[in-house]
Amino acid sequence: MANLNERIGEAIKRKRQRDRLTQNDLGGKIGVSGSYISGVESGQTGVRITELEALATCLRTTAIDLINEAAGRDEYKFTTETRERDAFLTLYDGLSVEHKQQARTFLMFLRELQIQPHTN
Repeated sequence: MANLNERIGEAIKRKRQRDRLTQNDLGGKIGVSGSYISGVESGQTGVRITELEALATCLRTTAIDLINEAAGRDEYKFTTETRERDAFLTLYDGLSVEHKQQARTFLMFLRELQIQPHTN
């Protein structure tokens, strides 16, 4: 079973990859090296609170949310599907209330198209 450092590293890696950042890109944003980010993501280097907060800001979340996500995950599998879902949810979260409603209406429309039998 992964320890908390490893799980925090996994959460950071998921969010970094979701945002299509390299380890060097993310490290540069907070003033550390890409190899430091690699160590954090692998769980071999414990992240300091100030860096966790900076990383969270770059990844559009909070340090508390990263810790909660890490503590609550049991075997999150990183796949293309979960990456796409995480990216989609990030886009959705950034929408205004009105645009969220429009997105929801459109998704419901697409779902109905998929469910309805095709008639030709």
